[in-house]
Formats: sequence, C-alpha cells, structure tokens
Amino acid sequence: MCVSAGIEVNLSAVFPFVQIPELSKGSVLIRERSRVEETLQAMRRAGVSSLQVISDFDRTLTRFTHNGKTVATTHNILDNRLLMNEDATRKMKELLNTYYPIEIDSNRSAEEKLPLMVEWWTKVHELLIQQKIRKDMLTQAVKESNAMLRDGYKEFFEHLAEHQVPLLIFSAGVGDILEEVIRQNQVFHSNVHIISNYMDFDQTVNIVFSLSVVCLSQVEERKELYANSFGIILVKDETMDVPNAILRYITSSRDNK
Repeated sequence: MCVSAGIEVNLSAVFPFVQIPELSKGSVLIRERSRVEETLQAMRRAGVSSLQVISDFDRTLTRFTHNGKTVATTHNILDNRLLMNEDATRKMKELLNTYYPIEIDSNRSAEEKLPLMVEWWTKVHELLIQQKIRKDMLTQAVKESNAMLRDGYKEFFEHLAEHQVPLLIFSAGVGDILEEVIRQNQVFHSNVHIISNYMDFDQTVNIVFSLSVVCLSQVEERKELYANSFGIILVKDETMDVPNAILRYITSSRDNK
C-alpha cells in the first residue's frame, strides 16, 4: 500500500509489474509497458474461465541448449540409430545442409522460403516412411535423446491443469514424439491439446505423415519485428519463470479463488 495526500492507492492492483518482478529481468523486452499492464489487468479481471494458452513446442516449451549442447527437436530425435539406417541418416544431413541455410536466410522473403520448406520436409518425411519405423521404437528414441523441457515446466503444466486452463500446442514438429516427451516428463494432462504432424501407423509400421510447415528465422535479426508484434519478448531465457509468474498473477485474483 502507498498513502499520499490522504489518498490510499493499491499499487499491486494498478501496476501488475509490482506483482510480477520477473518482468524486470534483463532477458525480457517490453516496448509498450502500459499496453502490457492493461492487457494483464484485463486478463486477470476476466479470470481463468476465459483463459487459454497457445504455444509452439520445439525451443518454446523445450530448451534450446543445455550444458553447451543444442537440445534435440522432435525431428532431431528421429535421427536415431534405432529409427534410421546409415544411408537415411546421411541423406537427412544432406537435406539439412541444403535447406537450413535457406530457412535462416534473412535476405529471402517468407513467400520465397515456404515452397522450399515444403519441399524439404516432404523429402524428409518420405525418407522416414521408407524406414518403416515401429511405434514402440519412439519411446526408446525419446529416452535416448537429450530433449528437455524448460526449467519450471512442471509448475507451468501443473498450474494450467489445476485451473483447467486449455494448453493448445501447435507444432510443425512430430506430434507422436512431442507427446512422448511430455509423457516421459509426467505432465501430459487432460487439458493439453496438440495440433501437429502425426505418423499414421498400420499395426506397428509407419505409413505416412500429415504435413504442415512453419518457417523459422534468427531471433537477433527478427528482434525488432517481434518487439513490434508481441507485448513481451524473452531473449536467451531457458526457463518458464516469466510465463509462470504471469499465470500466478492472473490466477491469484479474488474472483478466481
């Protein structure tokens, strides 16, 4: 509380940043502070019944690096000796070396990249189909990988489940592996819904993928664009500290208790 000239002001009610000190971390970029505050207050007033969370998976819910090593994405996990033979692995790397430079080329427009990204992943999926991957192999491949959810993931998933807030995960990765990563971390709750590329299995043999493509680009090159498009930007932050703090703020109002 703050009292000035006989007027009592509840700072925590007026300024969400007072209750969310995590927003002052050096890894947090906020261009329009007042707009973010207004949005957070409106979300809190609306209550958890009006809340849903939409997220990507690879390098959003999962870490980018750990102990100096890049953490596997869902597609990386498929590049496993259990799932792919040596020839397929070699071809996968050739495709990566050909198309990844295109994906991160800031001189190319999204319109130029999209058909090439479709071409890339179509070829990758054709290779995977040829490997006749059995569904039971995926569990072991995930166990052997270094896939890792961000620090603080358990609080994030548990908090959403406790308040019955839908978590919608949209991913251009592989849904079967994405689900397995979440299950092995014991946070696949009934409020989690996934929209992704899924393998079609005939008995235990992989047949085909349902394909979608998302083009990615380098964060540093896009930081200005992101800052103009999104209220809060996290840079080089491998934790769920900020999302968890925002969730605690939204779900802690009197209306939600």
